[in-house]
Amino acid sequence: MLLSRYRKRVLIWCWRVIGDRELALDLSQEVLLNAYQCLENYNHDGRFGAWLFTIARNRCISELRRQRVPIDDEAVLELVADARPGPDEEYERQVTAQELFRLIEETLTHIEQDVLWLRCYEGLSVKLITSRLGIQEGTGARAVLQRARRKLRWALVKRKRLTPGVLE
Repeated sequence: MLLSRYRKRVLIWCWRVIGDRELALDLSQEVLLNAYQCLENYNHDGRFGAWLFTIARNRCISELRRQRVPIDDEAVLELVADARPGPDEEYERQVTAQELFRLIEETLTHIEQDVLWLRCYEGLSVKLITSRLGIQEGTGARAVLQRARRKLRWALVKRKRLTPGVLE
């Protein structure tokens, strides 16, 4: 389950480094398989993502060496460069997220908040959300989710933060 969370990110990272989609698919699969096989070697003091992307970086560098593509020092530095946003971007993202959470609390009912959270942040299927929350409406959580999205869209339009088509 943990590796499935990183599957797309590892693929995109390998693709960006290697530049060949098919080879990146193979490499990302090798990286995830290698990580799974070496999971007992993972030091739980560090971040899992950092450990996994170290494996990905090393595998990509090995592949580039195997292809005998010359790598200069700057290319290696780009491979290890931190792709996370800078402090100013991170702050802006946090402020926007806080505003959105505040708007959700002000606009949605508790059941709508729960359904939205389980779908968007936990990634649960609509069918599973319906059964877990015991929703009795005709289409279950799907109707609650659509109603919540409409309410949020309208609230955002009222605050003039987004145009109506942005959330669709």
